[in-house]
Amino acid sequence: MSLIDTLLNVLSRFARHLQRYKDVFTFPENPSYNSKLGFHVALHPTLTAPEDRTKAVGDVVKCLGDELIPGIRNELYPVRSSFETPELFLLERAAAPYFGIKAYGVHMNGYVERDDEKYLWIGKRSKVKPTYPGKLDHLVAGGLDNIVKECEEEAGIPRSISCKASAVGAVSYLDIDGYRLKRDVLFCYDLKLPEGFVPTNKDGEVESFKLLPVTHVANIIRSTQFFKENCNLVIIDFLFRHGYIKPEGLGYLNLLQSLRSGDST
Repeated sequence: MSLIDTLLNVLSRFARHLQRYKDVFTFPENPSYNSKLGFHVALHPTLTAPEDRTKAVGDVVKCLGDELIPGIRNELYPVRSSFETPELFLLERAAAPYFGIKAYGVHMNGYVERDDEKYLWIGKRSKVKPTYPGKLDHLVAGGLDNIVKECEEEAGIPRSISCKASAVGAVSYLDIDGYRLKRDVLFCYDLKLPEGFVPTNKDGEVESFKLLPVTHVANIIRSTQFFKENCNLVIIDFLFRHGYIKPEGLGYLNLLQSLRSGDST
């Protein structure tokens, strides 16, 4: 099955659950004669105000329940047609990939230099987190909040240190998992930390932190599935930028291109 066929299959299966809510969604036929889906999903035209859309879609998400959309966080996420366009409405963050909504987040590599070798601080997610429990993660990662705020909450990094974090680019990807269509853009940050700094989690979402040589982290990514999947992309981007992956290596350009395989707008 091609990627397009897989996408259409995911969309059509989830759309069937939405067809019960005809006061919230409409299902116009696709005018294109070669469309395989036959229709698309749109918000009902009576929902003209962002707050009305937020409430109506939010009520649907509650009705669909945890069985269909697990990991409800009660965290609202702004829905836009692209990164720089106005907010259309707010949607429960856990529900965004089920509606194919593009999500934007931040991931920060916290590293230490010691004796001409670089080390990365790696977090292990709490086993009670609804998503990816127990997986390895970045020092700081989350939604598009203030990076300084995220650093304080997730790793106890004071503003005097976190304000030095550098924006270094972005990675993007598309992933299909059940009904979920993840279209994510991750803004990447690097922060060089003092040797004596030890992170402390404050929001209960991280079980522990460990400082590992960058080469060891690269080997974990290469040979295991221990990391939360999208963290792999951000760390591989770090490996490129810091010279651990070199142009003479096999598949250099293909791997580099894969870090931005999603729609980055």
